[in-house]
Amino acid sequence: MARDRPQGRLREAARSVVLTRRGIGFLVGAVISFILAPLLSLPAMLYVTGLLLGLVVLSTAFVLLGHSRVRIERSFSPQVVQPGALSRATVRVTNLSVLPCLEARWEDHLPHGISGDASGVLPALGGSHSAESRVTFSYALQGLRRGRHAIGPLRVDVCDPFGLVYRRHAFGTAEPLTVLPRLVTLPAITPRGSSADGATRPAPQNAGVGDDDVVARTYLPGDALKRINWKATAHRDQLMVRQEEQQMTPRAAVHLDCEPSSQGTARDRRNDWEYSSAFEWCVAAAASVTAHLVRAGYVVTVQSSGHAVDRVVAEGQDTLEDAMVDLAVLEPEPRDHDARISPERAVFAVLGRLTPERARHWTAALGASRSVLAFVAVGTSTAALDVLDAARWNVVEYEPKDDLAELWTHFDGARADAAS
Repeated sequence: MARDRPQGRLREAARSVVLTRRGIGFLVGAVISFILAPLLSLPAMLYVTGLLLGLVVLSTAFVLLGHSRVRIERSFSPQVVQPGALSRATVRVTNLSVLPCLEARWEDHLPHGISGDASGVLPALGGSHSAESRVTFSYALQGLRRGRHAIGPLRVDVCDPFGLVYRRHAFGTAEPLTVLPRLVTLPAITPRGSSADGATRPAPQNAGVGDDDVVARTYLPGDALKRINWKATAHRDQLMVRQEEQQMTPRAAVHLDCEPSSQGTARDRRNDWEYSSAFEWCVAAAASVTAHLVRAGYVVTVQSSGHAVDRVVAEGQDTLEDAMVDLAVLEPEPRDHDARISPERAVFAVLGRLTPERARHWTAALGASRSVLAFVAVGTSTAALDVLDAARWNVVEYEPKDDLAELWTHFDGARADAAS
């Protein structure tokens, strides 16, 4: 087995060698000279044949042996980007061979979901003992789809000095660039179905009172109506609530359903998950709701239905970026992990297309929560919706093409009252 490896590498190297048009011309000329030499009784033409073939052979040996030791160092600034934002890739190429490297074409492999002009001309490099053995270049990348994308390896077409042969090298390893989920700015809304004291809604547990300790923050679903700060509301032109500095920080949870059949996806022939616009919408919704709650001062537990995401975004614990990175690389999860469900009083559930069995699973898992606001995919069966209604969930149905900010306002009690 060990004896086959060098032979395999040799065959792979030979397959990477490509004749240029000039090289093909040299070979054609060699064949013609070989044929005409006896026909024209010109033995000197055999020397032409040998010269042409010899140049092609020497050029092939040059690209095979002279340019195989190159070190590639690649970095990104920044390493984590928002969708649509730019990152700059910096590549340093160092020639480790004693022989110099001629000018060559380079191209960095970019996966689907990343765009950029990742190609150019690599200038000539001196041998490893010279001062010109290293070169650095950079190019811009744009993240189009969330995920951890592998950039590389660097592909270099190395040509011989005569331009007869070039070899397609793949140098270095792939480096990851992370693109975060799309974030949608959500408006402040008034709770639906709140009582005057907020008993039926999730509200912060107040540990202190007194006007000297009162501060105002943006209203979120679950806050008691009696805590509305009308002066701050009029001043900032958005609904604000009183929050005592001595009170416990309000808490909420965001749960994301990653079950494949609920999200309309399955494994393909390459064992990769098929693209699901519904699942991408759900990830963006979970990320946007999480960011909205964190910026409003909540301690937010973020969990997926399986093992992949389990964060508590709070001071001294996980950061919002930690949660966003987890969501960026999240894939469907066939198995649930019920033991990790966090029983917060206020819960925001982002679910797929539910069957009655799946609906019962979620109502049981979140049964300890006082209030649940849920996004559910259009196409969820009537029986499943009845299960959620029996659990007194506030449900809004969505399609992947729907605007999240618009659907978010459907939880708004003031809007519902005006429409009725």
